[in-house]
Amino acid sequence: MSRTSATSRKNPTPRKPSHGSPVPVVITFLLLVVFAAGGVWMWSNRTVSVKVNGEQVQVRVDSTLADIVASEEIEVTPGNLVSVGGNVITEGEGDPFSATVGGKELDSEQIEAFRAKGNEEIVIGNGANVTEPSHEEERETQPKMEPYEKIGAVTFVAQWGKPGKAVYTVGDTSGEAVLKEEIEPVQNTVIQSVNPKPDDGSKVIALTFDDGPSAYTQRYLDILDRYGARATFFCLGSAAASKPDLVKAIEDQGSQVASHTQNHQQLTTLDASTLQAEISDAFSAISGSGAPATTVLRPPYGDFNNDTWLASGGTLSASVIWNLDSEDWRLPGADAIVANCTNGAFSGAIVLMHDGGGNRDQDLEALPRIIETLQGKGYQFVTLDELMAMDSRIPDDVASGNATLPEGCVWPTEMVAAQ
Repeated sequence: MSRTSATSRKNPTPRKPSHGSPVPVVITFLLLVVFAAGGVWMWSNRTVSVKVNGEQVQVRVDSTLADIVASEEIEVTPGNLVSVGGNVITEGEGDPFSATVGGKELDSEQIEAFRAKGNEEIVIGNGANVTEPSHEEERETQPKMEPYEKIGAVTFVAQWGKPGKAVYTVGDTSGEAVLKEEIEPVQNTVIQSVNPKPDDGSKVIALTFDDGPSAYTQRYLDILDRYGARATFFCLGSAAASKPDLVKAIEDQGSQVASHTQNHQQLTTLDASTLQAEISDAFSAISGSGAPATTVLRPPYGDFNNDTWLASGGTLSASVIWNLDSEDWRLPGADAIVANCTNGAFSGAIVLMHDGGGNRDQDLEALPRIIETLQGKGYQFVTLDELMAMDSRIPDDVASGNATLPEGCVWPTEMVAAQ
């Protein structure tokens, strides 16, 4: 029996398991990624149909309104950058365009947030103005002057101006301030003009004499005394300073001393500082000559207007002209002077005569006849202060003859705008 040798037997060699190659799997995955990315890209860059200004167009999905304006070449005019007061600061720096979507007008934030999804109806228009950035400030509000319209013989301060307080919107670029909220109301200066009329119907006349004191003053006073009459002497400051005894004589007789300015300059032709000096210097000269302080004046030539009031700086309380003009400066004769001062006389009338400025012999001859004629008609002769006090339209402080700017009040530098 044959035996097989142990050394002749061999163990078989083990085999590795068989697997497929990984390359096709990777390629497949990459292809899927590419296709997916391409699909996403194509989806996100697809076009959608929208109607723009009445025309159906195709735009990329998620387009902004700015994209649509650019792609469709829509011509629009941008708005301007404007101040808080509505004035143009820079042209073209407002909103670039306006937009309505589905009939709803969009604000700037909504315009920025819009993304086209399809089927929207869009209307693009010109841009709106944009108001500059601003902040709020609390400020003092300054009074203005409310002018008079109808001219009477006595024009006066009916109300003194007081500042108010208010919150203003102030433009960061322009510096303009616009009233937002009133905290304390401002009180304007109010000028009124009336022909004085006694409330109680008294028959009174105010005789007035300009350009003194002079060599005629005492003779006028003697005539007034004889008839128990009083008058108002509108004295020049320069003359009052040189004749204080006559100023005192006017007061002692019971008549009134008021101002005809310092040097008889035409006030409407002066700058503000010269005007104020012409008024204030005369008031000082009169009070310095022994008369009570006054803030009542007769402007030379009767020439005083709203602009002059504004420029006066609160130096006076009343400006007085006249209703009856003697025209004595023409030297027409005593008869004419009497007729001019008595014909058409009425209660509250103010009569213009002259003390200085020329020969006044005709006035001295006419004055007794004027007084007798008017007294015969039941008239009494009063000072201007007395006449103003009889009319309740004129405030008490003005009627005192020495109203001054009250504490806490200020004089305006602007006129109320005409309506």
